[in-house]
Amino acid sequence: MSNWINFSILWMLTGSPVAAAVILLLAYAIADWYAFGFLRGVAHAVSDFHRGRRLRLVLLHNPHDRKARADLGDVLVSQRRYRRAIAIVKPLADENPHDLNALYMLGVACLATGRVREGEIFLGEVYEADPGYRDCAALLQLGRFRVRRGDGSAAEPLRRYLETHPHHVEARFLLSQACVLARDHAAAAAERARCWREYETELPYQRRRDRIWAWRARPSRPLIYAAAACCGIALVGAALQRSTPSAHAAADLRSSPTPRSSAPPAR
Repeated sequence: MSNWINFSILWMLTGSPVAAAVILLLAYAIADWYAFGFLRGVAHAVSDFHRGRRLRLVLLHNPHDRKARADLGDVLVSQRRYRRAIAIVKPLADENPHDLNALYMLGVACLATGRVREGEIFLGEVYEADPGYRDCAALLQLGRFRVRRGDGSAAEPLRRYLETHPHHVEARFLLSQACVLARDHAAAAAERARCWREYETELPYQRRRDRIWAWRARPSRPLIYAAAACCGIALVGAALQRSTPSAHAAADLRSSPTPRSSAPPAR
């Protein structure tokens, strides 16, 4: 509904539906670039789709291609097709139980599909073998899925992760959620405040990545933006409504026939 209102306002201002659509799309693209990066996400999703199709063809001709199988598993995990990812990646772990990449993907996919015990074992093995693998991502994944399950023990891996990544905004927010699960509301409030402070000191490209977590830590900020946008739309609509009667009156005056004079023409 709001999109249609914006389009209608721009149509009235420009007098052209094409120009209104172009301006609206350009405004959305600029807002997306500085806000969430949704368009980049769409581009990555399309790229992963084509890449996954190409890798499936490679595996169809050579099922023993470990690199293609690992790359396809990575694509499937990014697409959240976890059950399919388990079927693709499991042969890699069966052939080489020390393949950290395969164990990591299996751990994430198992946790996402509800196989909690297996997933935590896989990620635990990855962390024990190489604590710095993928920048300690195993700890972050353990904390993330424990928070999703409502497990109060999520704070432990998140605190260990933050020891090496103290400025990570998402991990700070997840730790605040874990503190809520543990009924430590004072610590949760402190972590939410720290999450916002870390977000404020980030570079622009990092803010685009972490804005969703910062706004969840301080939900008043997006509400203020939404209220300001609604007020702006309302003011523009009111201004257009005031200008519309005068425009109609001018149009009626131009379209009304000119009265003829009753005086006889001069000779």
